[in-house]
Amino acid sequence: MQETDDIQFHIYIYLPRTRGFYYTEIERQLGLAFKVYQEQFVPNEKFYLFQNSVNVKEDKLIYDKTGFTEFGTKKITSAWKRIEKQGDTQIFFIAGTPEPIRLVVSYTAMKDFMPKEEIQSEIKFFLTKPENAKTLEQITNFVTGLANVFSNNYITIELRGMFSRSDYMFGYRISCSLIAYIPAPLQAYDFPEAHKLIPINDKEGKQVGTVIVSLDHFPYRKNVEDVKTINRLDLRLRELKLLPKTLDL
Repeated sequence: MQETDDIQFHIYIYLPRTRGFYYTEIERQLGLAFKVYQEQFVPNEKFYLFQNSVNVKEDKLIYDKTGFTEFGTKKITSAWKRIEKQGDTQIFFIAGTPEPIRLVVSYTAMKDFMPKEEIQSEIKFFLTKPENAKTLEQITNFVTGLANVFSNNYITIELRGMFSRSDYMFGYRISCSLIAYIPAPLQAYDFPEAHKLIPINDKEGKQVGTVIVSLDHFPYRKNVEDVKTINRLDLRLRELKLLPKTLDL
């Protein structure tokens, strides 16, 4: 089995398509995502505008424990205006806590004119963590936390260098490569291959979604059993019409 010291996680939150929204909706969505990261990794983490350097500049503070700064709101408003002017936008943030490879968060949106004019957007977390049981638990808790606040949206993980998009059975669709959130109530007996399923409930206690944890360890493309397990999960979701194309999200 391949050995590695660090794992690069790309965690995608596919936000709801909409005909339009105000800049405050971007603030709301990012604020929810930042808060979950603070709860699971670094309490009171600060986020800064990320441009050309990994070095934090204090005058570029976007978000802290009090919420978005005036500078942060200005930058998000500018990013929002670019959707109308250019048809797309992208803005990057960097965490303040020093790490060998810093956490980078991006917000991306673009207008999709077919079949009807809608805005497609996503939040992506790029982070590097050591390959150990603690990291697996943290990532599971992180995705579960995100699922609790983005319960209507798909959430997936791409593991660069271990089990990335090119290794998926359906490369143009989402995958259960390690952990995926599906906004539908699923039952463990329908997915016997999965390590575990975590139900996500609404405020009334009704199950609205499911976090699927495919394995009790990190997958490797050279491990045949890992590939078989993930493929079976993806096939089952495809049969249930719950494995959408990423371009349709």
